[in-house]
Amino acid sequence: MANLDQIINYTKNYQDVELASAIGELKKDPAQLQRFLQDQQNNVFREVVKQKDDTFQKVFGDLDRSAKVQEAVSMYQKRTQELSNIQQQVYDNQQESANAIIDDKSMAHRKHEMNEWTVNNKMDTLFVMSSLFIMLSALLLITALWKWGMISASLWVLLGAPLLLIFSLIVVNRSQYTDILRNKRYWNKQIFEGKYGKIPIPSCPNLTQGIASATDSLRQGAQAAMSSTAAGVSSAAQGLSSELNTFSAALVQK
Repeated sequence: MANLDQIINYTKNYQDVELASAIGELKKDPAQLQRFLQDQQNNVFREVVKQKDDTFQKVFGDLDRSAKVQEAVSMYQKRTQELSNIQQQVYDNQQESANAIIDDKSMAHRKHEMNEWTVNNKMDTLFVMSSLFIMLSALLLITALWKWGMISASLWVLLGAPLLLIFSLIVVNRSQYTDILRNKRYWNKQIFEGKYGKIPIPSCPNLTQGIASATDSLRQGAQAAMSSTAAGVSSAAQGLSSELNTFSAALVQK
């Protein structure tokens, strides 16, 4: 390591000697010295200009790359926004389709309810008409038998009155039940309120008083239990505090 430092020092000294000798030679010829200085000045100027050009090219390149990166980021954001809009459109279409399916299902269900109500109402009407036809046929039969003298008038009244009574009950029940008790949307449901309102809940004063007294007794018992528990905890805390004070005093004395 010492030899290497020595060699470096010798080399520096040799360069200095060479430089001093070269300068001494140039001083003997002013024209050559002038040319040498001019060449060195030109070299320094070219070097400075070259460094400035390199620096400008580097800065311009960095600026160009930054602009391209910014443009790429802008295009990426634009494409992302377009994809987001497309996804939103797809979502809106799916949402509209789902809402349409739900609406169609609700409409089909409601149409089924309406059809069920209408068909059953017509069937009830058909039942009434069939009952009317049966009643009229039976009355016509017993009337013909009475006209022919096969039955008496009292027997005609005895047979015809139940027919008229049953038909009247069918008509009254059909009209009253459909207009008052039957649900206007669901055929198989009934409005339990009807025209008489809800069934009132019976009032039981003795039961209410018994419940109130039981509640009060439970509350008082809970309060007494809480009070006794608090008193026990307080006494335990006082005992523990006194023991701690005694133990502290014993430690201080020692």
